[in-house]
Amino acid sequence: MRNKQIKYVEVNKLEKHRITTENRIKKLLAKQVTNEHKIESLIQLNESKREKNPDYNGNKIVRKIVKVSDKNQKIKNTIQRLEKRLLDIRDEKLEKRNILQLIGDWFRRIPNFKQKIIWGVLFTTPWIIGILLFFLPSFIKSVWWSFNEVSPSGQGLQFKFIGLGNYINLFTSYVIEGNNVFSVQLYLFIQNLVIDLPVIIIFSILIATFLSKPFKGSTIVKAIFFIPVIYNFTLISDTLNQGFGQYLDSSTGADQFFVQRLASFFLEIGIGGNIIEIILQAVERIFVIINLSGIQILIFVAAIQSIPGHLYEAAKIEGASKYVMFWKITISMITPFILTAAIYTVIDSFARAPIYRFLDFAMTQNKYGLAAGISVSYFIINMAIIGIVFLLMRKRVFYYDDRG
Repeated sequence: MRNKQIKYVEVNKLEKHRITTENRIKKLLAKQVTNEHKIESLIQLNESKREKNPDYNGNKIVRKIVKVSDKNQKIKNTIQRLEKRLLDIRDEKLEKRNILQLIGDWFRRIPNFKQKIIWGVLFTTPWIIGILLFFLPSFIKSVWWSFNEVSPSGQGLQFKFIGLGNYINLFTSYVIEGNNVFSVQLYLFIQNLVIDLPVIIIFSILIATFLSKPFKGSTIVKAIFFIPVIYNFTLISDTLNQGFGQYLDSSTGADQFFVQRLASFFLEIGIGGNIIEIILQAVERIFVIINLSGIQILIFVAAIQSIPGHLYEAAKIEGASKYVMFWKITISMITPFILTAAIYTVIDSFARAPIYRFLDFAMTQNKYGLAAGISVSYFIINMAIIGIVFLLMRKRVFYYDDRG
């Protein structure tokens, strides 16, 4: 008796499904036999090479055997599923499946790492569409404008092609507000970024390691580090300078004396002047670094708390110290998040770059071609630094259970 609540394929269509299913099984069986012969030949080849050369390393052939065996196992699973389908056809109980159900069945059968790839593509599709529809046309237009002298007129915008003239002017002689040179400000910004980036990452990891352990008031401490992210950073900085400016001014002399003594100590023990300068600049910018670390701290807290506990338990059984576990487990497991946080830090730093002042000034002067050149330069430099960070870190990133 057919279950009335389940929709079955009509009896007159079952014969067609039976023939199609049997043909698929025959093809898969033939492929299975071919793969078994291939495995046997690879095993024989591996043994013959090992007999000729006792030092022969057969890893390459073994990988091929494993790969073919995996394919054969998938074929066996498919045959079992089709044989069950044949039984349903003979019992006249083949369920009707719509397109969404068929896609769902296929999705559940594929490996977990392929499912992650598909989900990743689906989630990035809106971004890709936005890039193609909105960003690329505007970017191409900006690039074209940057090679022209663009000036408004009664008939609209007038274009005069000047080649690299805007870029030459930008990086050689463009000055605003009397003494703000574009190339100098850009160099100082990149210099501060090179110092801030590793310091922010290291500081965020240390604070996240502390906050990842439960203690009274941990939520309040997390909120304190995240407050500068919610509120305007410039407003907070100005308020603190107004409130504590007098104290800061009065302590400047003592601070300078301490910095000079510290620098002398580093020089005496043989640390180079460039390294001393980097360390001292990082110390001087500690307030800025703390305020720029809110998002990164939360990223690392979530990353550390997601590390499987059994890894630490196994390390304890093996006698590993906390220091070893921190470097071998904690740091290794959060390396993907270190890369993410580093890229975010670069992008976030460029959001406060002094380049915007030059862009606004060029726009107010109706120098649209020069403004376009500033925008394109900003984009290229931003992408170049992100690319350098990615290339330096990608080989050091470890993905736990990458293939699911």
